[in-house]
Amino acid sequence: MFDDVMPGGGFLVATVPLGRTLTREKLTDMQKEFADVARKFVENEVIPRVDEIEVKAEEDGMPLVIKLTKQAGELGLLAVDIPEEYEGLGQDKTTSMAIAEAMYGCASFGATMGAHAGIGALPITLFGNEEQKQQWLPKLAYAELISSYALTEPGSGSDALSGRATAELSEDGKYYILNGEKQYITNGSWADLSIVFARIGDKYTGFIVDLHSEGVSRGVEEKKMGIKGSSTCSLIFENVKVPVENMLGKPGQAAAIALNILNLGRLKLGFGALGNCKYAIDLTLKFGSDRKQFGQPIITFDMQKGKLADMVADTYAVDALNYRAVGDIDKALEQLEHDDTYFDKMIQVLKTYALECSISKIAGSETLMSVANSAVRMHGGYGFCEEYRVERVARDNVVDTIFEGTNDINRLTIFATLTQNIFGAAMPFREFMENLDSDLRNGKVGRIDAEGPLGDEIADCMAAKRVVAYAIDHALIHCGKNIKNDQQVMAAIADMMVALYKMDSTVARAHQVMEDIGEKKAATHLDVARYICYKNGQIICNLATDIIHSVVTPGQLSQKLSNLKKLIACLERPVNVVELRRRIAGAIIEAKEYNL
Repeated sequence: MFDDVMPGGGFLVATVPLGRTLTREKLTDMQKEFADVARKFVENEVIPRVDEIEVKAEEDGMPLVIKLTKQAGELGLLAVDIPEEYEGLGQDKTTSMAIAEAMYGCASFGATMGAHAGIGALPITLFGNEEQKQQWLPKLAYAELISSYALTEPGSGSDALSGRATAELSEDGKYYILNGEKQYITNGSWADLSIVFARIGDKYTGFIVDLHSEGVSRGVEEKKMGIKGSSTCSLIFENVKVPVENMLGKPGQAAAIALNILNLGRLKLGFGALGNCKYAIDLTLKFGSDRKQFGQPIITFDMQKGKLADMVADTYAVDALNYRAVGDIDKALEQLEHDDTYFDKMIQVLKTYALECSISKIAGSETLMSVANSAVRMHGGYGFCEEYRVERVARDNVVDTIFEGTNDINRLTIFATLTQNIFGAAMPFREFMENLDSDLRNGKVGRIDAEGPLGDEIADCMAAKRVVAYAIDHALIHCGKNIKNDQQVMAAIADMMVALYKMDSTVARAHQVMEDIGEKKAATHLDVARYICYKNGQIICNLATDIIHSVVTPGQLSQKLSNLKKLIACLERPVNVVELRRRIAGAIIEAKEYNL
């Protein structure tokens, strides 16, 4: 194992990063203050008016959700990612993500604000020239103008870079004439400008488009399952004159702009899902404590405790991996010199963490889907009624698995990034496998010795890494270049990486908490780490077995399965999961809120 953890999946071949990752316990006072401002704004101004937002109510001549977005701008919540020289606050990505976590309880507001401050503004911050930044960023920092992002077209969904919108240079050379249609545009009805992608010949290119220009029209609002209070419509461009100086980046740079912006968007979505997981847990705790059946609060029934423990543990894992990822990104950004090439170098840093950002998006959205489903069921019939907020959380979350690239696409991104780094020797995977193969040949496979209250869990993580690496290695060997057609195998590898990142990050965070406050006070953190290791270790064992069965030829299958069983034996051990669930749930019920 290697001590240095490299981006792009390097945690696969590294030791558990004890004391080397960011956790929420390490947030600075400034970062906590920004998050607290955001949380209080949401609790005092947004959640009390969620029913009005849902029906797109207006106030003072504008949609209420836009008025609230402007109020958030007045508090500086939209300006954290914009550099100070353009009237922003120039805060780190951790601060930005902590604010995203605080945007819970009303996904319609979260989507509106997120589309504006994130994908609507970051392309200009990262790819705009000096004149564009001076012109647009100060107006976006405080919502003087509302922005949007227009990539998807009716004929292109997951294949987002296949759009057919065109931009042709006018005869006088002053404008690009934009034609085409963009679909599912968040903020489409009320945005003042949009980042639009179109083809100049065969070069797919980004533009900053004033949506009040002649020739721009907006389609009808989509009738959606969730986020009903946000605007989602099409944008139609008919011979729209876009000044040549509004080209974003260089001709043909659309892929670099779109994909790198999506990386941050995926991470931010993971944090937004995290906030809503905690919100749904707290709603469920309150309801389950107040509602009594058969003479006792329903939250105290053993089966409900089991569900609650799953909700809490899975949320804790997302918390751990999210802050680990953004902490590593900020650590890399801190090493950059603030010169003329700073934003180019920032883009490269974000690119190297594409895998971790995709994990955040998948883990966050799918954990929230599970948490929200349990919350609805634990509310009984009340959970199916709009009056009880968990119904809205469940509906609104569905789009989280679709936004910023579907979760299936993100699984392919994880696989593609991982294999690129393996073949490009960006991580010492080959050395790792040589050591593993040697141990298998020489009969030296066994659990590592690790001391302390989390010794078994540290050993679990190290054993899980060997199981995952073994399955990946054989998938690549036996499938070769044809693996691009084995999408189920690719998805299984991605899911193993998600499960492993949960284990690794959870153990690292729980260990840090234990070091800070002591074993006794950290008891629930330790129980969560034990449960997460058990759950995700089982997932990894099952997926690895499926992969070996799928890719290995019949003549070699018996031997390869035998080797895999030896590796799995180092991961499987007796765990009293029922008792773990009871202790985790009991601690949260006693606290009367998610307090980890």
